[in-house]
Amino acid sequence: MNAGRVLFVGAGPGDPKLITIRGREALQQADVVVYDRLASPLLLAHVKRGARLIYCGKERDRHTLPQEEINLLLIQEARRGKIVVRLKGGDPSMFGRVGEEAQLCAEHGVPYEIVPGITSGMAAPLYAGIPLTHRDYNSSVAFVTGHLCDKNAGKEPDWAALARMETLVIYMGVKNLPHIKAQLLACGKSEDTPVALVRWGTVGEQQTLVGSLGTIDRDVVQAGFSAPAIIIVGEVVRLRGELNWFESRPLFGQRVAVAAKPAAGASDALASKLELLGAEVVTLPLVERPLLAREASAFPEDFAAYGWVVLDDEQQAAAFLAELGRRRFDLRRLTCKLAVRGKQAALYLESRGLYPERVFDHATSSAALHRELGRNGERILYVCAPAVNVPAQAAVELLHLPTGGVLEWEEAHPVAPWIKKRTFDWFAAEGGEVLPALADFAGAGWEHVPLFCADERTREVARQMGWRVVIAEDLEGFVRGIRPREQLASAT
Repeated sequence: MNAGRVLFVGAGPGDPKLITIRGREALQQADVVVYDRLASPLLLAHVKRGARLIYCGKERDRHTLPQEEINLLLIQEARRGKIVVRLKGGDPSMFGRVGEEAQLCAEHGVPYEIVPGITSGMAAPLYAGIPLTHRDYNSSVAFVTGHLCDKNAGKEPDWAALARMETLVIYMGVKNLPHIKAQLLACGKSEDTPVALVRWGTVGEQQTLVGSLGTIDRDVVQAGFSAPAIIIVGEVVRLRGELNWFESRPLFGQRVAVAAKPAAGASDALASKLELLGAEVVTLPLVERPLLAREASAFPEDFAAYGWVVLDDEQQAAAFLAELGRRRFDLRRLTCKLAVRGKQAALYLESRGLYPERVFDHATSSAALHRELGRNGERILYVCAPAVNVPAQAAVELLHLPTGGVLEWEEAHPVAPWIKKRTFDWFAAEGGEVLPALADFAGAGWEHVPLFCADERTREVARQMGWRVVIAEDLEGFVRGIRPREQLASAT
């Protein structure tokens, strides 16, 4: 039985987190994804490895794939038994072609599903502080396209009826704004009617222009305001001054690259905090390269020569026990004492039946730690990440043991080409093991990019690596003293 089918999925207005749960599930199942330019490329992170990705970016007067080829592609791939996702910006039915494409599937007997999305006509105004209805201002809203295709070029909207609507939401209308303005004024709309244009709504590049109907076309030209943008006409626009929640956040307009261990909950928490403060956060795709033989060969066969084994953090504790497990080492033979840096590392060991003799704070310097443990002349095996630079001491032997492997910037990831083209105001990291991958992503001059470190341990590793612009405050302190984008750029 051919299980092929087509899923038409609304990608939402721009922020990749605004996709629906069903939409994300569809992407995870897809064998083929056909996506357009208004769908965030970051959504491709949900796609399974090996899926075929086809860009059909549609721009005014220029289509990467003509509509006829898109239609043929959907049918052909589904007939081959593939699950095909047609990923469309916003909602697929709001001035899109999902109706035509679904009709084609029905005609050819291809099963299909339509997954709604959040349309930009609702999301962009809300992110600009403009609710589409309010009891003090209106009780009706009309959604209209400001661009007619060649097939309907002679079919003008009923401007008289639209002029009587209390709120208008106009898609694809920037190019035709002078004509739209003239028609609304001719049909009785007041010149003083507030108008707002929201460009790239819900993402860090969002821009909002507010004016009145009588002069809005000239305001757009003067401001150099261009598509894609949503136009809102009506008294509800006046609420923006009071309800402008998104653009007033302290980190709005700043793009941050966050280096996170794969599936690391703590790093996810850091990204969430930054997003709540208004930053546009891009989490870099990282991959673990298997431990090289030369790196594993330094692992001791016996620990009798050591009085202490120091595990630098929770990740190193996990790597240490994992390597013992791979070597089928009987933990009852581990006669040396254990010390760790950080309570999380201690808790990790305790959960596996091992109880460290000493638990040091992350702020304790390596030299102080070694002096404390080496008072009786006992040898110390210090297990730490490759990026950690520990001053040489006679009684200390270093073991650089990456957690399951070395973390690297994954250039082969589906979203990597898009991320690489972006510019970032600063970086953020939690955990020293991610810093080499972050430096590799940044390329030449990485040491000059402002870096926010989530904890003292990460800051220590960054400084040891040679990172020259390390933001040392806690996140709240940093935000209180945040500098404008242009000043951050000059710091690099």
